[in-house]
Parts: sequence; structure tokens; C-alpha cells
Amino acid sequence: MCVWLGTLASWRPGLIGRLVRECRTTAAVLAQDPADIAAFARREVPRRRTRGGEAAASVEQATDEGRFAAALAAGPGVTLQRMESRPPGDLVVAWNEPLYPDQLRDLPDPPLCLFARGGPDGAAVRTRLAAIADAPLVSVVGTRSPSAYGEEMARRLAGDLARRGLAVVSGLALGIDAVAQAAALDAPAPSPAGLPRTVSVLGCGADVVYPRRNLRLYERVVRDGLILSEFAWGVSARAWRFPARNRVMAALGRAVVLVEGARRSGGRITVAHAADLGREVLCVPGEAGRRLSEAPNRLIAEGARVCESVDDVLAAIGVPSVRPGETGEDAPPSVSPSHGSAVRDVLEALQDAPATVDELARRCALSVAAAAATVSGLEIEGLARREDGGRYRLLRV
Repeated sequence: MCVWLGTLASWRPGLIGRLVRECRTTAAVLAQDPADIAAFARREVPRRRTRGGEAAASVEQATDEGRFAAALAAGPGVTLQRMESRPPGDLVVAWNEPLYPDQLRDLPDPPLCLFARGGPDGAAVRTRLAAIADAPLVSVVGTRSPSAYGEEMARRLAGDLARRGLAVVSGLALGIDAVAQAAALDAPAPSPAGLPRTVSVLGCGADVVYPRRNLRLYERVVRDGLILSEFAWGVSARAWRFPARNRVMAALGRAVVLVEGARRSGGRITVAHAADLGREVLCVPGEAGRRLSEAPNRLIAEGARVCESVDDVLAAIGVPSVRPGETGEDAPPSVSPSHGSAVRDVLEALQDAPATVDELARRCALSVAAAAATVSGLEIEGLARREDGGRYRLLRV
């Protein structure tokens, strides 16, 4: 029943939520006769607003309705048989199974099944699913068009979380999602007890790569992480599926960290779900007056925690911030003895704030030519990055 209902919900937005409101509890929904569920689903047709001339939206809606009708006609038995014929690394976990993540039961409309992919076979994906049940997960979200600062913060936070043994949850979207998940996979630390480095929650089927530009990252997550979706195999991306996906990301993590976003950023949807569920909300503060700082700075003003490093996240969720042999602090870029005094002076200046070549020349008492040559060398070594406006920002390593 769970798998059938989950498949139906893949094509009909809000179906599970309406069923739960009708039947009062998720358990009561599952106790219904399939014929009664089918009758309810047929009459509960959602109204979707489409702007004039959006023929593509009408075609998509018609396609979804056709596939919904086919799944409805197939019934629970046939639907389950089809799912059991999937490749070894694909798994479907129902709401009433032990492997289903307990965190998602906090949702008022939890997915009635999860479609999961990760590792070479069913044993691997089961191990990874079991590992996230009690492990500290942190969702890192943000804009699809981040600044260099946003990318740097997402990379640092996600990499540090993975190095501390936490799994990073995100949506495999362009921008902050992709940066965070790649950093978690790159972290040079073994995952404890089969815990995946990162968990991708998709707004399409778990076997669908969206956006296609993230194909290589998707493949890396399948190999070393975990792909999850509440939508059936082969379900394509649609606009309404991404807000639904965001609530799953919010529920999975003990905390959500927002790294950059405009006032109406999609990341705010995830944050709103997290707040409703009692999860910790942290925001990376941004420069005043910048469009991508609007969402995090506004949320901080409204009471969200400030996130400047991994230690802020760990403190929020009650995880010790220091492991044996670690300092718990970000290490500044190292300077070898072969570096001259000009390099050391420029590095110290950039630790205070990003600066242009002219500003560096004034702060370090260098000629403009010497400052330019020095910061260019730091950029080549991967210690600094040139941003819009000609300012150089120090990169943490």
C-alpha cells in the first residue's frame, strides 16, 4: 500500500497531505481499503494555476495525470511487483519498515515510501540508510548562483562537517547544493559506520539526473553517498516537486544552514519547514546591501543563529566540536619559510578583509606593482581568489 500511494503521490501534488487530513493519521490512511483510496484520489483533483500561453505547463500536467491514472489502475500489487524488478542498487523503503528514517515521521505529511540509490548493491544502500537513522545530519542549502564568498563558505562548512564525521544533506542543485556536496565527498576522512558522506534529496526520481550538468557529481554521490527521493523511478523534475523535496531535507537534518539567498530564495522554504519541525536554523551572514545577503541577514534579524564556522553548527546541535588531535579552529593558509615578507604581509592584510591591489599596497607599504605580483602569486597557489570589483579574498585551506 505504501509503495502504491507513494507512486500516486509522485504524480499528484499534495495527495498524501489531503489523505492524512481526511483520515487524521498516516496509520489510518494505510488502513484504508485501496478502492476507497482510489475513489478519494479520483475526486481530489488539485487546481493548478497556469499563466496564459504556457502550453508546456498544460502538456506536463496532462502527462502527469495520464501516469497518475495508470498507477491508480495498476493497484498496490502490480506496483510493488514493478518496483521489485529494479537493479540491485535501487531500493524502495516503505513508511512502516524499520529502515525508514524516523526523522521524516515528524512531518505532517511524510513520504509514504522513499526511493533510494547508493552503492553497488542492495546491501550497500541498506547499510547507508540504516546509518543515517541516528547519525547527525546537517542540511546545507542556498542560492543556485552564489558569489565567490558563498561558494567558499559552503565548501568550508560542508568539508569541515564531513571531517567531523557528520553527513551533509542537500538537493544536488546548481550552486550552493553542488558545492557543499562535492566538498563533503572531497573531505579526507573516512565515514563512520557506513555513514554516507552526503545525502542528496531530489525533486525528481532517484534515477533521474537533474540538472544534467551535475551528472558527474550525481555519479559520485551514488558511489560514496546516498540518493533519496519520495518520487517514483523515472519521475521527471517539475516545479512543484522542489518545495516538496525541501521539506524532506529539512526533516532529515538536525539543523539547516542557509548560505546566501535573495529575499524569495527557495532556501527559505527549507528553513521554514525546519523551524516548524523544531530543527536548528543557522545562516551565514552576508555583506549588507547585497541581494544574496537578503535572506540570511533577514533570518538572523528574526532570531536565526549566526553561522561563521563548523563550530557554530556543532554547538547548535549539541555535538562536541573538538576531536582528539584537532584544534576545532579553521587553519589559516600556511606560509612556508621560502615566502618573503611581502607575501606574509599581504596574507595578514587579507585575513582582515578582502582588498583591491591598491588597498593592499597601502596597507602593506608596497608599490602597486609589488602588491599585484604578490597577490597574483597567492592566487596561483590557491590561497586567494579575485572577486568582482577587483577585490581579492583569502581562501581557507
